[in-house]
Amino acid sequence: MDKKILLSGAAALIMGASLFAAPASANITFSHSGEAKLSALMGDWCSQNSADLNDNTDFAGAFDPADADACSGAGEETPLWTTEAALDWAAAGTLANGLGVSLDQDAVITLSGAFGSVTFEDGGDSAATKARVNADGKPDIIGDTLGGHNTATSGTAGMVVTYAAPSMGGMDIFVSYAPNSEGGNAADASDTDDADFTDTIGFGATFSLDNITIGAGFESASYKGDATCETDPNLSDTSALGALAAASEIAVGEACGDETVTSLGATMTTGDLDLNAGYSKLDTEGGDITTMNLGLGMAVGSYNLSLDYVNSKLAYVADVTDTDQTVIAVGASTNLGDGVDLGLTFSNNSVNVSGTGAHTNYRAEAAVTITY
Repeated sequence: MDKKILLSGAAALIMGASLFAAPASANITFSHSGEAKLSALMGDWCSQNSADLNDNTDFAGAFDPADADACSGAGEETPLWTTEAALDWAAAGTLANGLGVSLDQDAVITLSGAFGSVTFEDGGDSAATKARVNADGKPDIIGDTLGGHNTATSGTAGMVVTYAAPSMGGMDIFVSYAPNSEGGNAADASDTDDADFTDTIGFGATFSLDNITIGAGFESASYKGDATCETDPNLSDTSALGALAAASEIAVGEACGDETVTSLGATMTTGDLDLNAGYSKLDTEGGDITTMNLGLGMAVGSYNLSLDYVNSKLAYVADVTDTDQTVIAVGASTNLGDGVDLGLTFSNNSVNVSGTGAHTNYRAEAAVTITY
């Protein structure tokens, strides 16, 4: 539930709108929302085929499939009880010339008008990301992961400027530009041009017709760092463990040259049934990650049910071990009262590294969430 408060023009200056000349009589709309969650979590963090995944959350960790006791005798304590809380807020107003200005908790500044909107965000969503309509392919799991859908390159780690054109006949068009992948410090001239990726350009579009929405995006990042895929020591290690250590670097392109991302997704609603599907490919000079997802949601009485399938494949250009990940996740939720929901989720994560075999982990969670 959003709560809105009208603040004076003086408050607008405090909120950061002093960057723009607004009349003192302008009103600022302030909205906020949030949630708190209590959850009980179970999963096989430690097993023969996975090291202590509390410390090994990606492929850069040490994984030894030959270790009969990968957790060194450590046991599991389940269920694990946790609490979480989040608060989001946004402030928005209109200047005397009709230009709309908004700011949120992530310091995202948006200018809007008849021309559309322009968004400024450090490490923000690019045009390709904004054009994603399907699920992101990242259900909650335990264990190693290739990260689900890639709808952005490593070039968007710094300031991203995104233009969204006015909607036309159900079509929305986005264009983004990121000058470099590291935010330079204006007070230190030596820190303004040392980014690995420069000149990242993205395009995206969505089209809606009745109960169907289609989205597509493309992004390209230019690499200007010193290292290359051919000389990186991790990527020259063709052993199974060397491939595992290199996978995370390929996934984020730290040493793999230029990157491009292509993505396509669709959603459809019919009655109480929601369907979504998507495809994405991150192309680097050292390896490619291809991901596809299928999702199903349906209402049965007072319950909402979901089923998600995600498959990601990491294929190296060099002749080293490839990786395949498959995730199946199911969920059920129901409303317990105004703003209070009970949810149950279960996911199975299977990662298969050629030459080492598959290792599988499960995750089960029951959670009560309060939203406001």
